[in-house]
Amino acid sequence: MVAVAATTAAVVVGAGLWQGANTHTGNWFGHQVAHGPRTGHRVALTFDDGPNATATLPIRDLLDARGVKGTFFLVGRALVERPDLARALVERGHLVANHSWRHDSKGWLDPRYPELARTDRAVDAELGVCPAFYRAPHGQHTPLLARVVHDHGLTMIGWDVSAGDWKARSPKHLAARIVAQARPGSIIDLHDGLDGKVDADRTVLVAALPAILDGLAAKGLQPVRLDELLGRPGYLTAC
Repeated sequence: MVAVAATTAAVVVGAGLWQGANTHTGNWFGHQVAHGPRTGHRVALTFDDGPNATATLPIRDLLDARGVKGTFFLVGRALVERPDLARALVERGHLVANHSWRHDSKGWLDPRYPELARTDRAVDAELGVCPAFYRAPHGQHTPLLARVVHDHGLTMIGWDVSAGDWKARSPKHLAARIVAQARPGSIIDLHDGLDGKVDADRTVLVAALPAILDGLAAKGLQPVRLDELLGRPGYLTAC
């Protein structure tokens, strides 16, 4: 009985730790922001895993045509491979942020988490700005990673709207799922890239984006940059 109880306790503790590490809305494993003010009508469109050759600039152009600015969480290794794509975002007034160096499944377990500073340095060197926001790949984080983020002066960002767009096949269904979940203050998590692979085919999101924008407008929701939604600076003065 003692062994069974110990095993059960270990399973419960392990499940709790795994849930805490993977939550994109909770704060038990380190403070993160999952949404903005629920009053008003603003939301933030955020894009992960880029820059990407098939989607980043088409998405930028679609947003610009509607007078909308997005927030792009960049993977460091993709940035140094295609800095021109990320530079084109900043030049048009879109916000860029930190989304790790490798976007792998193990980096977040390193208690020192050197990927954050490495990506910051790359953004600073290539784009001349220093990110104020960090999003953990897959939302996976530990209290130690959260401490590194805090010590660098960044805010860790989660989300409250996502539709698994990295595996979507139907632009129509993808757009409908995103719009159905969105409400005032939502941080909407989309993917213009895929794990930092600059040539991954993300055209499904490009095709879905006009319907997403139309649907948000029909609900009276206005997409803005993440810094505008949260009322805090989008860049730090120095990395």
